[in-house]
Amino acid sequence: MRNEGANAEEDQEGTKNGHNDVRFQNGDGYGMSTSYDFAGDLEGLSLGAAYSSSDRTNQQEAYGKRYSARFAGGERAEAWTVGAKYDANNVYLAMMYAETRNMTPYGDTGIADQTQNFEAVAQYQFDFGLRPSLAWVYSKGKDMTYPGTAGNPQGQYGDVDLVNYVDLGMTYSFNKNFSTYVDYKINMLDEDDAFYTRNGIATDDIVGVGMTYQF
Repeated sequence: MRNEGANAEEDQEGTKNGHNDVRFQNGDGYGMSTSYDFAGDLEGLSLGAAYSSSDRTNQQEAYGKRYSARFAGGERAEAWTVGAKYDANNVYLAMMYAETRNMTPYGDTGIADQTQNFEAVAQYQFDFGLRPSLAWVYSKGKDMTYPGTAGNPQGQYGDVDLVNYVDLGMTYSFNKNFSTYVDYKINMLDEDDAFYTRNGIATDDIVGVGMTYQF
């Protein structure tokens, strides 16, 4: 349904249990979202929210029981999110907060029982084609398993940053078809933390450059 300034959607998802990586399988599920676009003095401002829920496959539940230290064992994968965006007067600002249950993959083999996630981005479009960008992306896993040590061979449970980086970017548009960009991802995860080494989570900074041509 659609009203002036307001939008709402509902979707259903079928079972996908043949994926080679069991983490990306899913059972039957549904999702819904709503957003509101302001007008008048607040034109350019939008607010939104979304929720999704799906059954987990038998294989996922079995993995959760067998590898409970690193693989979520709940019966349903759920996520909800709220966000806001301002896009007007050459300014783009956006932020999002979300929580997931039995859904978020991490490292090489894990799925977190619960995560809290935050993203924010700010961009400005100069008239001569330059568009700088600053973003922060953060995801915290709740009650995660730390690896054991000599003093504590059983390990422990606690909150762990799964993703934490600042992204500095800049795009220059030569014309409406051709642009070039540079992007620097500053990884703020502790490279000396054994949790990241054990789970294959990257802690390196990344630099990317490229060109884009749109036909």
